[in-house]
Amino acid sequence: MESAIFLQRLRSKTANSHQLIEQNSASQLLISEEVTIVQYAYYLKSLYGFVHGFEKMVFPILKHNPLLQLNERSKSHFIQADLAMLNQTAAQPYVSDELFSTHYPTAAAAFGGMYVLEGSTLGGQIISKHLSKVLGTAVTGKTTYLSAYASQTSTMWKSFLQLLCEAAASNNNEDEIIESAVNTFALLNNCLSDYSYQLAENEN
Repeated sequence: MESAIFLQRLRSKTANSHQLIEQNSASQLLISEEVTIVQYAYYLKSLYGFVHGFEKMVFPILKHNPLLQLNERSKSHFIQADLAMLNQTAAQPYVSDELFSTHYPTAAAAFGGMYVLEGSTLGGQIISKHLSKVLGTAVTGKTTYLSAYASQTSTMWKSFLQLLCEAAASNNNEDEIIESAVNTFALLNNCLSDYSYQLAENEN
C-alpha cells in the first residue's frame, strides 16, 4: 500500500514536467507524420550526452545493488549504434561531469534520475513503431535505443519500480527521489531544446 502511495505521489509531482518534455518541439517532430531521418538523428544526438554521462557518472553510485542489472540497463551504446547505421556520429558529450555530480550526489537522487530514463523505454516502444510506420525500411535496424528492452520492456520497468519503492521505503527519502525526477525531466528537456534550435538553424 505504501509503495502504491509513493508511486502515485511520484507520478503526480512529475506530471507537469513529463508533459513539458512531451510538448518539446523535438519530441513533437519525432511523433509527427512528417518526421524525417535527419530529425530522428538529431533527436538521438540530443539525448546521447545526457544518457552517456548518466551511465558514466551516476550508475556507479548504485553499483552496490546488483538487482538493478545496471549493465542490462545501459543504453548509450545503442544510440551510438543507431547513429552509425544512420551514417552519423554521436556528438561529443556536451553535458559536463560537474552537472551529474551536482544533481545526483546520492543514491536517492540517482534513483530519481533512473525513474525518468527507465520510464522513457515505455514511450520508446511507441515511438519506434511510429517511425517504422512513417519511415519504413529507412529505420529498419536503426531504432535499437528506442526499443532497447524489446519484449522485456514491461518486465524491466516493473522490476525497476519494485526496487525504487524498496529504496524509498528503507531510506525514507521519497522527497529526494521525487525532486531528482523533476530535475531530470528539466535537464532532458533542456537537451532536447538545444538540439531543436540547432536543427532549425541547419534547416534554414
